[in-house]
This record gives sequence, structure tokens and C-alpha cells, in this order.
Amino acid sequence: MLQFNISVSKLRAMDIYPLDIFSFFWFLSCWLGYSLFARNQAKRRNSLSSVLYRYRKEWVLKLSKSGMSEVDSDLLGSLERQVSFMASTSLLILASLVTVLSAASEDFMDMSSLQFVDEVSLEIVQMKLLLMIFIFVYGFFTFSWALRQYGFCFILFGSSFNTVRYYKGKEKYQAQAVPRDFKAVAKVLDRAAHSYNYGIRAYYFAMAALAWFINDWFFMAACAVVIFVLYRREFKSSSLQAMVDARQVGNVHDEDEIKFD
Repeated sequence: MLQFNISVSKLRAMDIYPLDIFSFFWFLSCWLGYSLFARNQAKRRNSLSSVLYRYRKEWVLKLSKSGMSEVDSDLLGSLERQVSFMASTSLLILASLVTVLSAASEDFMDMSSLQFVDEVSLEIVQMKLLLMIFIFVYGFFTFSWALRQYGFCFILFGSSFNTVRYYKGKEKYQAQAVPRDFKAVAKVLDRAAHSYNYGIRAYYFAMAALAWFINDWFFMAACAVVIFVLYRREFKSSSLQAMVDARQVGNVHDEDEIKFD
């Protein structure tokens, strides 16, 4: 009971204002709310997730009929290297943040010379650094899970699809794949991409969290800007429209379901 009272007194000594609490929950609401919104909208309208899922299913469908070539292996390997780079970057950022947190002092964290930065106690600054650390820890976990799932895809592809080999004496050669539920195989590939997307989204909101070191209002405005940028890129980008146009449809959800033999 005494220890709990000491903890409460420490929190009161930090001078946490209602606006700080509100901005923190605004940040969580923006992140979680947009994630739920994007997931629901992707089920009925064009988005990067819904369009790329169909391309991934077509990729698996092609492999089930023609086998796996060196190009396909390189493509999957390039996806894995992208995730590996982001996971390694997350560790480097975490190491930097932990170093700053351990070296934090009143003089080290003094930003009073900046007129547009609110003066807060050292404890509040440390709490903001902890938030940044938690974000990048989450990012590392999502990237590492995506990396493992791409490793699962290597195993699934390697065991399911025969390697393509061309023989001069054989016409219309076609490598036959091992019987599998290829829709489930495509789902594993898609889940790996989703984990990668969650990690990238964490980086976006980490940029918004940086604004908290300036003031609460700038922090909340940055969260709104991040949502706007994410929405534009996931639902309104020219790249998305080009991928939809390539399929020659208005909405990918109106297409016939991709079926595996």
C-alpha cells in the first residue's frame, strides 16, 4: 500500500496536465481507429491491400501451373530483404532511444531556447521517450514476424512448386505442382505483407509522436496529418489507380473469385 502511494505521488509530481492525457488517447484513437477503418474499407473498395491480395493470388496460381523459376525466387527474396532492413533499422533506432533515455538530464534535455517548444519536466520528456521506444518495439515485433512469415512462404513454395526447367527436346513443358490448398498458400503470403504494412504504419505514427516534444497541439495535428497521408496512399494514390487500371476493372471486388484447380 505504501509503495502504491509513493507511485501516485510521483505521478502527481510530474505535473501531467489533462491536455497531455487527452493528446495521448487521441494518438491511440487515431492509430487504432485508422487501422480498423482501413481493414473494413479494404473489404469493399479498392485499396493497396485488396488489390495486392489479388495479385498475390494470381502469382500463386501461376506458380501452381508453371512451377517456380529463379525470377520468382528472387522476387520473394527481395520482399524478405526489405522486411529485414526495416527490422534492423528498428533495432538501431531503439538503441539510440535507449541511449538518449539513459543519458537524459535537465541540461541534456533543455529546449527552452526554442520559443515554440513547451517547457515540461524531465519526467514528462522521459515518458515521451518511452512512448517512442514502445512504438519501435512494436515495429520490430511486426517486422520480425513478417520476416518469419516470408520464411514460411519459402518453405511452402519450395515444397509445393516444382522448379522450372526447360528442355530443348520437349515442347509445351510444364512443371506440375504438388497438390495443395493454394488459396491457403496465398493467404500466408498475404499475412506476411500485412505484418510488414503494420510495421510501416508504426513508423508513420512514430513521426507523429516526435511532434509531442514540441507541444500537445502540434502532436494532435501531426496525428491527423499522418492519417491523411496514410489514407491518400492506401486508397487514393496514383499507384493504386494504376494497379486497378491494369486489371481493367472499376472495383477489384467486382471481379470473379480467383479459383485454383
